[in-house]
Amino acid sequence: MNSGVREYHWVLTLQYDNGRQLATREGLLPAPPGLTRQQAYLAVSQHVCAVLGIPDQACVVTHFSLAPNQL
Repeated sequence: MNSGVREYHWVLTLQYDNGRQLATREGLLPAPPGLTRQQAYLAVSQHVCAVLGIPDQACVVTHFSLAPNQL
């Protein structure tokens, strides 16, 4: 039985530490039906900032890509 969850590949680049640091991360996001692109963006950006130890609102996203993982 298919639960309707789709897997998306994301890439996020952000600048932080007053512009002195740049980081690019990528990963997979399981997206349940009804998830919006904005919700996915917020989940990914909050996750990356938490992993890097960046406080909320202390970075600038310079690139975000979200696409179905299945080719």
